[in-house]
Amino acid sequence: MSAPRRKQLMPLPALSCLALLSMAGAVGPGELCQIKMNPIKDRNQANCTRLGLSRVPSQLPKDTGILLLGCNHLVSVSTSSFQYLPMLVDLDLSHNGLKAFHAVPALPRLQELVLSHNALGALPSLQGLPALLHLGLAHNSIQDLAPGAFRSLGELQELDLRGNQLRRLPKEAFAGLAVLRNLDLSNNPREELPLGLLSELEALEVLRLLGNCLPFQRIGSFPILAYLRDWITENEASIYYQEDGLEKVMVENDAESVRCDSPAQYRGTPVLYFTQSCRKADIDPSTTTL
Repeated sequence: MSAPRRKQLMPLPALSCLALLSMAGAVGPGELCQIKMNPIKDRNQANCTRLGLSRVPSQLPKDTGILLLGCNHLVSVSTSSFQYLPMLVDLDLSHNGLKAFHAVPALPRLQELVLSHNALGALPSLQGLPALLHLGLAHNSIQDLAPGAFRSLGELQELDLRGNQLRRLPKEAFAGLAVLRNLDLSNNPREELPLGLLSELEALEVLRLLGNCLPFQRIGSFPILAYLRDWITENEASIYYQEDGLEKVMVENDAESVRCDSPAQYRGTPVLYFTQSCRKADIDPSTTTL
């Protein structure tokens, strides 16, 4: 007579893992998102951050107006994934390792698009976003901008390009942005500031150039310095200096904070203090010849 067969009991941790796997297979990505009304923007918001998603959820409420998809694994995204969300106005795709973004077909209502902290090596096509007001492209690897790169975004008010690899910008880089109010070009290894770069930005209120080293010492480059100096003079009230303290961030109006880094004899000199002869004027701004 054979001995009775013993029942094999599966360890509790293994059972827990199986339960989690079963749940993950039964629940779609959209059902894991937190859905609630955004009280400030008065729109339905879907928070799908940090869910390990590799594709865009396809079962969100059709009245979703704000979609947060940051901190996932969305390497390539097309606006075709959002066509079932006709009320979508805000889209956050930051911190995804995103390498490609395709704005086809159009998202005619989208007003805010955040593509910051990704792996974009070039500016994606943005033809299908006519209502866009805010565009975040900070901390990618964008190296070049074509002339008129943002021309299709005629309603754009805020553009964040800080922390990219922009060395040179064509004069027409921001052509067509007649209502742009806020432009951040901080922390780019830019080598020049083209004459007329800001000429079409008639509504510009804030320009950030923190961490940019613009060489003006080469022959024939002084007109660029004069252009920047004149622009600073005309927009002194919009130039601020930010200093991070231990307890709070200090921000104060300071047009003289735009300073030269090289050559050595001009290091630390405010751009405002240069004369038409391309020499440093008296430190007293009241004696500066403009």
